Amino acid sequence: MRAFTKLEGGVLPIAAVLLAGVAAPLAVLAVVSLTARLPFGGVAWGSFSLDAYASLVYTHDFDGTRLFQLDYLRVFAHSVALAGAATAICLLLALPVALHIACSPPRRKAILLLLVTVPFWTCVVVQMYGWITLLADNGLLNQWLDKIGVTRGPLGVLYTDGATLLGLIYTFVPFMILPIYAALEDLDWHIVEAALDLGATGLIALRDVVVPCCRAGIAAGVGLVFVPALGTCVVSDLLGGNRSMMLGNLVAFQFADGRNWPLGAAMAFALLGAMLAGLVARRIVLSMRGRVGARYEFA
Repeated sequence: MRAFTKLEGGVLPIAAVLLAGVAAPLAVLAVVSLTARLPFGGVAWGSFSLDAYASLVYTHDFDGTRLFQLDYLRVFAHSVALAGAATAICLLLALPVALHIACSPPRRKAILLLLVTVPFWTCVVVQMYGWITLLADNGLLNQWLDKIGVTRGPLGVLYTDGATLLGLIYTFVPFMILPIYAALEDLDWHIVEAALDLGATGLIALRDVVVPCCRAGIAAGVGLVFVPALGTCVVSDLLGGNRSMMLGNLVAFQFADGRNWPLGAAMAFALLGAMLAGLVARRIVLSMRGRVGARYEFA
């Protein structure tokens, strides 16, 4: 009982911080999303309306006809495509890097982990301006390629989806490497040695032993990369510009230049709801697979 009381006393401050830092802002945002908009921007507190959520689905033509809102759907699909591509590439890059770090001697391992965490020491805005300097027309990369005769004239890379994808990969690949490395640290390498002794090649051992054993780290890395990449604002704004708008840019525009706080809050909650629905669907699928596997094992 005393141990439980001490544990409860240690959890209460954490719960209070989470309540103040997460639940309270979300509650305010939920109220704003259900509040009517003032004619020249701002929120009409106390006047509740579902117009913001309705604006996500349809818009009005000049004659008042309701039209299905396709623009927001395009931005959502574009954001999912870029975030999914960044997550897949980060996974392909992070798995061999994490495996190399996990198999390195302790001293080299510490140095490699330090190099992986170096990007965390610098503001994302500074990092993106560094990429702008490198990728801009007549920038460092353009000048070097012109000098060796690979290109003639401007590259045209900046302010495209490719530049945004590059920025997303650079920003979030450490979030994929570290969870996979943590999972590989707990791996019993005697299992891998046994697989190799039984005739498995290195690729087969990687596919059938190493990857399944670090599945939890991969899942954590995918979540840590895909979700922030889907709602990013700085990377797509600085490297993509108006040609590569993502959901984060759309939400930020509604709160800033658009002066439509209820619509911005509704967009944020729609994104949150889509992510929660995806997580629930994943849990349901995994639960159904577990039940089917248990039935076959019992049979």
